[in-house]
Amino acid sequence: MQYFQDTETGQIHAFDDGIDPFTLGYRSIPKTLSASVKPQPSEEYVWMNGDWVHKTQVPSNYVPPVSSVPSYDPAWHAFLQPYTLVLKDEEQFGVSLEQINANSYPGEMLSEPVNSLAPLGVAALISRDGAFALPMQGDFLQQHRAAEMLNRLFCALLIGGIHAEFVAHNEVLVGSLGEDLRLFIYTPTQQGRFRHMDASISERVALVHPRVIRVSKLQEALAFGLDALSRIENLSPAFLLHGYTTLQHQNASEALSSLWIVVEQLTSFLWEKRFLDDPKLHPVNMKGRLQGMRQDNRTWTTSVKHELLWQSKVLPENSYASLSIARSQRNRLVHEGRVPDIDSVTSLWPALCTMLEVASGVSMAKLSGMGVWSHQPSTRVKKTNFENWDSLVKQFV
Repeated sequence: MQYFQDTETGQIHAFDDGIDPFTLGYRSIPKTLSASVKPQPSEEYVWMNGDWVHKTQVPSNYVPPVSSVPSYDPAWHAFLQPYTLVLKDEEQFGVSLEQINANSYPGEMLSEPVNSLAPLGVAALISRDGAFALPMQGDFLQQHRAAEMLNRLFCALLIGGIHAEFVAHNEVLVGSLGEDLRLFIYTPTQQGRFRHMDASISERVALVHPRVIRVSKLQEALAFGLDALSRIENLSPAFLLHGYTTLQHQNASEALSSLWIVVEQLTSFLWEKRFLDDPKLHPVNMKGRLQGMRQDNRTWTTSVKHELLWQSKVLPENSYASLSIARSQRNRLVHEGRVPDIDSVTSLWPALCTMLEVASGVSMAKLSGMGVWSHQPSTRVKKTNFENWDSLVKQFV
C-alpha cells in the first residue's frame, strides 16, 4: 500500500502498490496530492499552509482547510421493500439459479438508473434495484427533508396500489451518482452487497424471484397517489405510510398511534370542507354558530364530529362504527397503557380508506385492496421439548 498527502488539507490517501493516482483520471482524486507524507504529530496539531501547526500557534479565526475537489453529485437513497427490481417496460432482466451459484450475474446493472421523476416535478432518480435517490441540494440538503419526500413518494405508490414501506431517518442512506452514472451507497446493505457481488449464496437467492415493477406502472401509481395527496393539504403521508407498515408487521400500538393521527387530520378536513362549509346543514340566522364550531374543540370533540359526519351522511355507518371502536382502543392505549387489539386496528384500515376517498374525491379502491397481511410467527414443528433450555436457565440461578 502506498500513501499520498493532500497538500491542501493534510488528508492521507491510500492506493495499492503500483497504482499511479495521477494517471487514473478520476475526478474525485485531488490534483494536489504529494508522495511526501508529513505525519500528524498529535491531535493537538492542525493543518495550515501545507504543514502541521500546533493549535496554540494558529490565528483565532483559523478555519480547517477544505479540499478544492467538490463532492460530486451526493445523494440520499432509500430502497423499496421487499427487494424489488424496477425494469423498463420492454426490458428483459433476470438472474438464474446457475448465476446465483456461480456468482456470475451482472451486479453492476443493479445500480443503473432506469427512470427519473422529473415529469412529476421531483429531481429523483430510480435505480434498477429499487433505490429512490434525491440530490443533496435545494430542499434536500438535510436528511429529514429527504426522508419527508421519500415517504411522500412511497405513500403515493401505496395509494396507487404498489406496496411500499415507511422509511425511518436512519434508513435514508448517503451515496452519490458516480462518474459511470451509476448510483452508489456508502453504507453496507444487502442491496450494496448484491451490486458488488459479495453477498452470501443464501442472500443471493432473493435475486431469483424478486418483486418486479415496470417503469410505466411505477409512474402511473406515483402520479395517481401524488394527485390524491395534493387534494388534502393537512394530511401527513409519513404517518399514513408508517401506520400501514407497522400494521402489516402486526405492531398494533404503533399502527394505531400513527393511523389515528391520520384519522384526526382527515376528520378536521372533512369537518371543515364537508360539514361547516355546507350551507344546507346550518341555520341562516344564528350568528357566531359556525365560528364557535370551528374554534371550540372542547365541545366539538373528534367523537362528536364523527357522529355529525355520520348523521349528515358524509361517512357511512360501517366506517363510523370502526372509528368508534378504534377511538376507544386508542384512548385506552394513551391513558391506561393497554396494547390495542390487532383486529380492532385492522378494521380501522377500510374506514380510513373511506375517509381518504371522501376527502380527496379520488377512488381508494387500490389502497383498500392492498389489505393487511395476516401472518403470525409459528414453530415448524407440532411438538416441542425445552428440557435443555430449562436446565441451562437453572444453571444461572
